[in-house]
Amino acid sequence: MSRKLYPVLSLALVSAFVLTACGGGAEPTQAPQPPAATDAPPPAGNPLAEYGLPDYYPADYINIIDASKQEMETVSDGLLVYSIMGESNWAPVLEAFYAKYPWMNGKVTALDLGSYEVFERYYSESASNARTGDMIITSSYDAWQEFIAKGNVVDYTSPEDANVPDWSKLSTGIYTFSSDPMILIYNKQLVSTPPTSLADLAALVTADPDTFKGKVTTYDAVNNATGFAINWFWLKQKGEDGWATLSQVGQSTPTRQSSAGNMVNAVISGEALAGYFVSAISVYPKFPDAEPVLGWSYITDGQPILVRGQAVTAAAKAPNSARLLMDFVLSAEGQIAVSQGGLTAYRADIATQAKSHLSTIEQAVGADNMVFFFLDPDLTDQAKKDAFIQRWDTSVPAPAQ
Repeated sequence: MSRKLYPVLSLALVSAFVLTACGGGAEPTQAPQPPAATDAPPPAGNPLAEYGLPDYYPADYINIIDASKQEMETVSDGLLVYSIMGESNWAPVLEAFYAKYPWMNGKVTALDLGSYEVFERYYSESASNARTGDMIITSSYDAWQEFIAKGNVVDYTSPEDANVPDWSKLSTGIYTFSSDPMILIYNKQLVSTPPTSLADLAALVTADPDTFKGKVTTYDAVNNATGFAINWFWLKQKGEDGWATLSQVGQSTPTRQSSAGNMVNAVISGEALAGYFVSAISVYPKFPDAEPVLGWSYITDGQPILVRGQAVTAAAKAPNSARLLMDFVLSAEGQIAVSQGGLTAYRADIATQAKSHLSTIEQAVGADNMVFFFLDPDLTDQAKKDAFIQRWDTSVPAPAQ
């Protein structure tokens, strides 16, 4: 994940983004559990009708809307979001969000930070009462659990709660932004037998070790939060068979990378023949230009799904605006916009409308082969984490310097 910062995304650029008070607007009544969604419009006279909100939104949601308007008048720097997505991912989401809530136009700053950096920055700033993120979006599940334990997540139930799957509700107040696959890539011109599983890649390495030596690339699981999480959850599901497969792939002494972009570029250039556990959001934008060279596949023997958790923070200066953004992302309209930004939507009722949807991945690999990130209690055990990293480091040795 890139650590590049993006400033306020104005409408001219394309757009921007999020959360619980340490000096913001009035605290609204918590939204109750919504009833099942319907397609019926809000009844006449409903103050939410102006915003095109479904009838399952409670009438007192207008309090959140009104408080958001006040926040954008009093919080000079608007809504501040610490995320692990770039400008292109945010653009269609914010464009649609601004169209729905015009007072938010140009008032969202979405920073593209590292998976752990979002928390490190929040802790440092909130400790000194400095301005910090109203909303956090990341996929670091060990850090998420520490964040929860320290009381930094706002207890909030979205009106969209009944319309998103149970697995996407990571904890009270933490919902899923997107569900993105980590895939296999290969150079079509240099790899004659395209791999569709890690077992396939292991077989290629084993059959021709000299060709693949130093020519496979992946995330660094020792020093990179994303790489650690992918390997942790994949091996959690695959067990000892998974470790055996990974060790076979490791015979190629894979090049360890801190970003998927580097992996993709290495495969396209021929510097690497193949890459595994590569973030799809760095692969898809390369097409159609890279079609003659770059091939890719879901991982049929265990498809990692990077689940991006989102929450409003306890130190938020614009908590109601953050709620608006999170609820929008969870809505049917918001999930379609998420997919237009290169991420993978998961809400079931927009499967045929989304540019990229989780159901397509499940159909390709089978439900039993989906490997979701989740709040695993074992991640809070430092001894287990250290033992895992040590074993991974041995199983997937880095190339000699």
